[in-house]
Amino acid sequence: MKNKEMKSSLITLLLRAIGVLTLFLFTLFFNRNFEPSIVGDYEFTRMFLLVTGGVCILGTDISILYFSGFFRSENKFYKIKSLYFKVLTLSLGLCVLILTIFNIIFTEDSINDIFGNKNSYQLISTSLLFLVFNVWTLFNTEVLRALDQIVWSELFRNTFKFFPIFIGVLLLYNSNTPEVIVDVYIKGFVVLCLITTLFVIYLLKKIPKGIDGDIVTFKEIIRYSLPMCISSIIIYLLSTIDIALLRYFFGSSEVAFYALAIKLISVSGMIILSINVNVSPQISELNAKDKRKELESLLKKSSRIIFVLNFILCIFLLIFSEYILSFFGSEYLVAKKSFLILILGQFIIAGFGSVAVYLNMTGRPIVFRRILFFALLLNIGLNYVLIPHFGLVGAAITYVITIIFWNATSTVYIFRKDNIKTFIH
Repeated sequence: MKNKEMKSSLITLLLRAIGVLTLFLFTLFFNRNFEPSIVGDYEFTRMFLLVTGGVCILGTDISILYFSGFFRSENKFYKIKSLYFKVLTLSLGLCVLILTIFNIIFTEDSINDIFGNKNSYQLISTSLLFLVFNVWTLFNTEVLRALDQIVWSELFRNTFKFFPIFIGVLLLYNSNTPEVIVDVYIKGFVVLCLITTLFVIYLLKKIPKGIDGDIVTFKEIIRYSLPMCISSIIIYLLSTIDIALLRYFFGSSEVAFYALAIKLISVSGMIILSINVNVSPQISELNAKDKRKELESLLKKSSRIIFVLNFILCIFLLIFSEYILSFFGSEYLVAKKSFLILILGQFIIAGFGSVAVYLNMTGRPIVFRRILFFALLLNIGLNYVLIPHFGLVGAAITYVITIIFWNATSTVYIFRKDNIKTFIH
């Protein structure tokens, strides 16, 4: 890995560490001072926005990194301007369409019956009403990265996004209406959207104009982004089905316990993502220029960094698992077994390297989508079998089996087709 990419990855990792600290402080205060049922409703809403936002953003949060690398390789980076505004047009249209369909088809009773709680309709309807601001913020965050604003991108992604709800939690502490904290979380995206949009437009204006008529078409955007969109939605569903089923069978409190374990283990996932988001444009560029040796070197060194950092973290989490969970409240100790299972699974997948990024950045998102589709079927089947009988442990086992399946399958495919080793070696 070149010094520039190494430095970029370390900066990203540092910024994500700041984000982890912010998340830790927020989760600590939130979980210790609010009822698990309220925490569970927040987690359910967050997961719902993740899935619906994934639909409306149309995979462009991933493809923007591919396009930026490709535009640079052809010295046509000015095309990112038209790309930005056309993506926003597509996303806005999809948000309006989903909201319209929801209001026409579903009633309050039907939604509450489907999701098993009386407040489900209120949470979902409010989420859809403000969905466009969530989607716009997510896309702006990735555009900042494509514009080489790594520091700002990471700050908005992992730190600033918690500020509105963190302020809300502090204001609503000991209030008579703590349940409105979920509304604060949803509506906080209005502020984040406004700030990130102004920043992105300012940066886009600084890019020199290109050739008239040489722009990105809607057809180009959809053709490349749609497979990534489907892949992203499947990944989001893999993180959501267990939450929905736990809430349906056991209530919002059980969701809070499981979500804490997932959040704690997500620190390991952030390490992988921190490396991947920095190497992804390089993978796209090196592949386009057919520089195989440089590509192999990049993947080898990035996989080693991912594995070593995750090994250290997983050992730490294993040793202090009980203390860490109890720190958020003694009631969260019920998640210990599931937490240990998740740690083991995260350690295993750290050895696979940048498989998803490699497939997406080398023009094979359809292959990755097919692998994820089978993983989703496996996940749905296991969740429906294990969660009703084993609760938190069943959800954790399903999560680990599923994520190992798609990582291992992708690794084998890449090695057999390209003779490229993305895994640790």
